[in-house]
Amino acid sequence: MKKILIFLSFVCMAFAVWAGEVKVFHTSDVHGFYFPTTVKGETFGGFATFAGYLKNQKRPYLLLDSGDYTSGTYEAKKSKGAYSVDFINKLGYNAVTLGNHENDFKDDALLKNIAAIKADLLVLNAEDKQTKKYPNNIKPYAFYDINGYKIAVIGVGKEFSRESKYIKINKPRKLLKKAVAEVKAQNPDAIILLIHDSAKDDKHETSYTTVKLTEGLGIDLVLGGHAHKIIQNKKAGNTVFAESGTALKGITEATLTFDDKTKKLTDVKTEYVLMDNAKIKPSKEMLAFAEDRLDKNMEIIIGKSQEDISNKPGTSNGGVDSYLGDLFCDIVKNATGAEVAVINSGAIRTGLQTGDITNRVIEEILPFQNKIMRVKVDGKFLEKLVRKSLKENSSLFQYAGLKVKYSFKNNRAKIIEILVNGQPLKHTQIYTLAVPDFVANGNSEGYLFKKVEDKTVYSDIYLADYFTEYIKKNKEGIKAPLETGRIIKVSK
Repeated sequence: MKKILIFLSFVCMAFAVWAGEVKVFHTSDVHGFYFPTTVKGETFGGFATFAGYLKNQKRPYLLLDSGDYTSGTYEAKKSKGAYSVDFINKLGYNAVTLGNHENDFKDDALLKNIAAIKADLLVLNAEDKQTKKYPNNIKPYAFYDINGYKIAVIGVGKEFSRESKYIKINKPRKLLKKAVAEVKAQNPDAIILLIHDSAKDDKHETSYTTVKLTEGLGIDLVLGGHAHKIIQNKKAGNTVFAESGTALKGITEATLTFDDKTKKLTDVKTEYVLMDNAKIKPSKEMLAFAEDRLDKNMEIIIGKSQEDISNKPGTSNGGVDSYLGDLFCDIVKNATGAEVAVINSGAIRTGLQTGDITNRVIEEILPFQNKIMRVKVDGKFLEKLVRKSLKENSSLFQYAGLKVKYSFKNNRAKIIEILVNGQPLKHTQIYTLAVPDFVANGNSEGYLFKKVEDKTVYSDIYLADYFTEYIKKNKEGIKAPLETGRIIKVSK
């Protein structure tokens, strides 16, 4: 009897600790990084590590993802996103939404992946192009009973990078306002918005941020993504915003605190938790699950790098260009003979570390199958393209054969000087550019190219193939280019 009383006392104490709290775990922009990533000797991420972290949770929780899970690594590409769905199902996510890369492998794969997801697929702005209703297996929101609290989760997806014949992703403003009203009518204890967009996006062209989108709607927690940023505990009014970076290197752990008696939400706090393989014991079951999907050909060494080559803005010459962006542009310009090479910064997903370069490294840096197009434009267009791409401390594009100086004030860039191969840019002159086809065809940050007619594909070689060939030729190891500082911001 004494043992029973002690046990019951322990259970009551545990319940008292958990009462009044709901835990929410969030990921976004996993991009097929199923396995751990090593950075300067430290290893982070992977679903086995995340599964190990969740295994240690003693209370009920809500598990959510904000999209862009299907595309970004070799295994993701090989399975056309199916492996991503496998991991979502295996880990037991409650709900996910659709990111812009979910249709990278075209409609057949998109529809199969949507049908296979066991989690609730929440996309209030998704529309079946034929029926004008929600597509099969998609709904706008769902309710979850977590630790005795009714939690509403609303989902907002992002327009696909590759257009779908069957599914349209609409602008969410009016739809979100309507969905929030419907959700509130069912008296939830808290409302969470799961969205593939960011509270602060200086990387993509967008007509809104999640802060503007949700203003005055009474949403308690917004879990976003798309911009690959780590944002925690950002507040606007009574709404808290959080984003979880990319590649599953870390996750967001949110704690919703309620008044025990009234069930009223009293506090929302979020924390970014590194998935540190040295501190978190991975799940053996998930390790075996992941191992079955690992392609060992990706570990073959094809060359080496003599130094770290960063894909982040900032060079020794004070530029907001990146060392890796400069290098890729040089490679493409030399290979194609174009006057100017232009590469979207977002195509370069990670940096390069000192040491061996494997097939996997190439895939992680350049995961998308971009061919190079020859595009002819006049100097006036080129100046507009450059100016529109400039941000306060970064650029949407990287260049070879072009240098620019600019100032930035009141959220606008002002061009001070543009040189093309050492000569001042001329508005009436025609220039030949080498541009990834994704951009040249007018997608995302390449929207200005939609009206350009003079463009052809150079060859069937992908951007990653140019890089691989360059690495193999430089047997002593590659280095960052000496000429950097191609995009300089000055204070004027």
